[in-house]
Amino acid sequence: MTSAFDSVDAVHRVGRYLVRRARPEDAAEYSRVDAELVTTAYAGLMPPEFAVRQLAEVPQETVRRRAEFARDLVVERAGAEPERRNWLALEDDRIVAIAVSSDRPQPWEDTLAADPVPGISRQLDHLYLHSSTWGTGLANALLELALPDGMAAYLWIVAGNDRAWRFYERHGFVGDGREYPCGPQWYHQVLHRMVRSG
Repeated sequence: MTSAFDSVDAVHRVGRYLVRRARPEDAAEYSRVDAELVTTAYAGLMPPEFAVRQLAEVPQETVRRRAEFARDLVVERAGAEPERRNWLALEDDRIVAIAVSSDRPQPWEDTLAADPVPGISRQLDHLYLHSSTWGTGLANALLELALPDGMAAYLWIVAGNDRAWRFYERHGFVGDGREYPCGPQWYHQVLHRMVRSG
């Protein structure tokens, strides 16, 4: 399979960070850090219960991700398209950032009856970084790994996350005017979709 993506076993040096694919043995720490980064990213937009819920879900997310990471790595090593590609960035042994891309809609998009983007199925599912990494170039590097060579893709962004909106605009994404309420899990916040045509 010819792919624009890095090798499944590649390790990249980005300044003081090492970036590689998430492995099954990373699942517990990855899930904990993911919950912390997500709640920090939306601290000004979500009620305090959001953080409590995210952290409470870490054990079940660990089990789910352990299986997901194992499955997707096997699929990609076999030359097929995995459900997701999961990257993590390490500073020493500490996970400080995560990125996830997928070639299919997320299950909740069906729940929202979200219209597909014509001709584009690739999605940036996650890109969260610890604030200590801001301004280091790590976000740019993770985005390039998740969506290499300006790949056509779309993403969802919670209304009010202006910093993220500006970041994605710098990388060629534009709002397509589609917006949907998140539903009760995300306290009915409004999601906007951004698209990069490639």
